[in-house]
Amino acid sequence: MDMHRIKNVSFIGMAGCGKSTIGKALSKNLGINFTDTDLLIEEKFKASLEQIKKDNGYKFIRRAEEEVILSLDKHIKIISTGGSAVYSEKSMFHLSSFSKIVYINTPLEEIKNRIGQGQQRGLAAPEGLSIDDIYKEREPLYKKWADTTLDGKDSVENLLSSILSFI
Repeated sequence: MDMHRIKNVSFIGMAGCGKSTIGKALSKNLGINFTDTDLLIEEKFKASLEQIKKDNGYKFIRRAEEEVILSLDKHIKIISTGGSAVYSEKSMFHLSSFSKIVYINTPLEEIKNRIGQGQQRGLAAPEGLSIDDIYKEREPLYKKWADTTLDGKDSVENLLSSILSFI
């Protein structure tokens, strides 16, 4: 496969849906670069997302995520976004301009099993919102921006095959 012909891929979906896991697997499989916007934010502020949220509020994380996403370009082949990236039209138009958007649609119960009930993952959402509330609010946005949707319950191998046939 010609590495220069591979389109960029940006993963969207809830925390715990598998964006980073699949992004890393795809990166390793194809030998192309991968970045995780959550990690870029944590590196920039030298703190965990949860700590940044506690110190500055969820809107601060959303703004930081938008800045990080807008700084990315086509040289980064595989991008895992934070779960709240879809709140920024500017970010999503930017990612759409140079990458295919893949929504990893993982059922709510599976996400809860993976991340737990609380917001320890630094979810960029107002305090008091449950994972269920966040999921209901974000799901239509994920569907709106997705070029394709994959089943997050599927095995990493099957997801990789689907992505490789898509790109």
